Amino acid sequence: MLFLTSSIGAFAQFSGTTYTPGQRAQIQNDWMKDNLRLTNEQLEKVSELNLEYAQKMEEVKTIQGKLDKLKKARDIADDKDKRLKQVLTKEQFDLYQEKKSELRKMARERAKEFEQNNQ
Repeated sequence: MLFLTSSIGAFAQFSGTTYTPGQRAQIQNDWMKDNLRLTNEQLEKVSELNLEYAQKMEEVKTIQGKLDKLKKARDIADDKDKRLKQVLTKEQFDLYQEKKSELRKMARERAKEFEQNNQ
């Protein structure tokens, strides 16, 4: 979940807002509950995963070097996706992947705008 985690992180960075891992996980929980129509059982499992991986993503901040950070973040996101795939239905997971791609694109566009405005 470079998905929401990195997207939320990117948006927060540009807006000056800092979220704790717990806050990022809750934002992800709310989004997934609303957009993926999770059952109560799924929400419980997804909530645990979101918090676990938000905490793992927090560790990425301490890594030196952009490429190393990106690689670690991608590894964490890939691992999370594998675990989410076991919890979500095929339809939910496909929608999740689709939305994740859209959010990445938006984050890249905002980052580009931010860089252009601050040059």
